Amino acid sequence: METGAPRTVGVFRETVPGERRVALVPDVVPAVGRLGLTVLIEPGAGAQAWLHDEAYLAAGAELARHAELLHRADVLLGVHPPALDRLHDLRPGQLLIALLRPTAIPRPVGQWADRGVTAIGLDLADTRLPAARPMDATTSQARIAGYRAVLLAAERLGRCLPPWGTADTAFAPVRTLVVGAGPEGLQAVDTARRLGSRVQVVELRRQERAQAVALGAELVALPGFDPVAGDLELGDTLAHRRSALGEVLAAAVPHFDLVVTALDVPGGEPPMLLRTDAVAAMRPGSVLVDLTAGPARVPAPADSWAQGNLECARPGATTLVGDGVIVIGAGELAAQVPGTASEAYAHNVLALLTHLTRRDGLRVDPTDPVQDAMVVTHRGAVRHAATRRLLADATAAAGPPPP
Repeated sequence: METGAPRTVGVFRETVPGERRVALVPDVVPAVGRLGLTVLIEPGAGAQAWLHDEAYLAAGAELARHAELLHRADVLLGVHPPALDRLHDLRPGQLLIALLRPTAIPRPVGQWADRGVTAIGLDLADTRLPAARPMDATTSQARIAGYRAVLLAAERLGRCLPPWGTADTAFAPVRTLVVGAGPEGLQAVDTARRLGSRVQVVELRRQERAQAVALGAELVALPGFDPVAGDLELGDTLAHRRSALGEVLAAAVPHFDLVVTALDVPGGEPPMLLRTDAVAAMRPGSVLVDLTAGPARVPAPADSWAQGNLECARPGATTLVGDGVIVIGAGELAAQVPGTASEAYAHNVLALLTHLTRRDGLRVDPTDPVQDAMVVTHRGAVRHAATRRLLADATAAAGPPPP
């Protein structure tokens, strides 16, 4: 899509099991309208977030059933891409905006390109660019997941997080360990601290270490490990010394009541750091939440979920290990806080639409540094390099077509 006016934005209802978010909330509809865009909402799209059709109508949106929405909308908005059996409904020139995770679905991405669909991933914003940060849905949703992880663990722990007792008998606060101080880890730190827990953090990146300390956390000593500058050095360290870091963690976790793991490397799958026997050595009643046991970012043979930092975590499931140690695989935790998560996501959408808006309509320009990292398909080509490599490898493995 290059230019044109007027433009119509269509918000489709999510079909992924357990997904309760919606891509646009009523409060943001008027701001989208001021960009010169008409908003269509599929009936019931916001119902799981307690956002009813009447609220969208009052905000200026129109209701359109699925087939009509796909036909009329120039721009399709979703939290997830449309269901795979609906790919044939997309038409050339349409713009799809969602959390794409393109390397997990290379075949549909190739089909979007073949159909002439332009796809932009709100999970791909280059946060090194200040102008891209308002569009960064990965961070906005991760922070909500970190908040929810601590509340979920506190519900299962069986102890109050702050110090408790009477003047002459005070119980010690719950000790919380957060592994990884990315956006979700930092939010977990802040939430646990606000609830009165003593929090310690395992982190190698210098900037993230400083942010954790600024929130009141203590750093766990990591003998033999030097702080690193950023994600690239972290990935290199984990590639060569993951087992050694796992040993340090295995020695540390028995001293904690609550553990949140959130150590991830952008562009790859999260490293498995704690084996089941290390988790089983924790005190009975301890709770661990693995925030990295969630949607996969590379092709997966089963159900497209990443295993995560804990060997014993199962995405979206609770498991008992050893003598009553509770392990929770996060899955899509942000979807469990659908009101706030949808509102945050809608503002990411609005920031992107605002960035794309010109006097004569919307314009996708991959030469724009902000758009460059986010545009996955455009003008019949797959622009996302990692996904393009996966498609090329799949084509090479399949061999030439029969004569």
